[in-house]
Amino acid sequence: MADHLGSSYAACLISVLMLALASVTRFGAHLQGAWHVIYVVSAGAALYLNLLFGVVGASSQTELSLLVAQFAVVLPFVGVTVAIIKRSTSGPSPTRTPLSRTPSKSHDFRERSPRWPR
Repeated sequence: MADHLGSSYAACLISVLMLALASVTRFGAHLQGAWHVIYVVSAGAALYLNLLFGVVGASSQTELSLLVAQFAVVLPFVGVTVAIIKRSTSGPSPTRTPLSRTPSKSHDFRERSPRWPR
C-alpha cells in the first residue's frame, strides 16, 4: 500500500500534522511564551503547503514556471511569518495593553448600554 502513495498524500499528511501542532499550541498552550512562535510557523507552513500544491497541481509543470511559482508563493509567507514573529517577540507596545483574563463586574449587557429600555 505504501508503494501507491504519492507526494500529494505525503504533503497532505505533513499539512495535517502541522495543523494539529498549531491547534495544540493555540488551544492547549494558549500561545504562551515560545508556543506563539511555534503556532505562527506551523500554521503558516500548513497554509503554504496547501497553496503550493494547489499551484503545482494547476501549473503546466515546466521547470522554470514551477520555480517561479514556488518563489512567488514562498516569499510572502516568509515575509509575513518573520514580521509576525518580530512583532510578537518585541514585547507589548506602550500603546497596546495586554488583555486581562479577569471577568468583568457586569455580565448583563443591559447595564452597560444606555439605549436599552429598563
